[in-house]
Amino acid sequence: MSACGTFLSHDGPRADAPRIYSGVRLDVAAWQHDDAYIERYKLQRPGYPLADLPLSFALDSLLLPLCIYRSIYQWLAVPPGGW
Repeated sequence: MSACGTFLSHDGPRADAPRIYSGVRLDVAAWQHDDAYIERYKLQRPGYPLADLPLSFALDSLLLPLCIYRSIYQWLAVPPGGW
């Protein structure tokens, strides 16, 4: 329980996965058993999503400027359909 939702989602294999508050999104998806979200972005389900939620929120808030920059860069630099 160390904001693992954030680490799991930022380290995911899909470049098109949402990055802004991605740890919180992953924790909520795991808590609601939203397997479609987890499978779509090929993410690993966190073990204790409700316990991890406050830590993921804090770390996602700290990483927010970087995530915004990365999302804008990806939107501008990556052509539709990927490389």
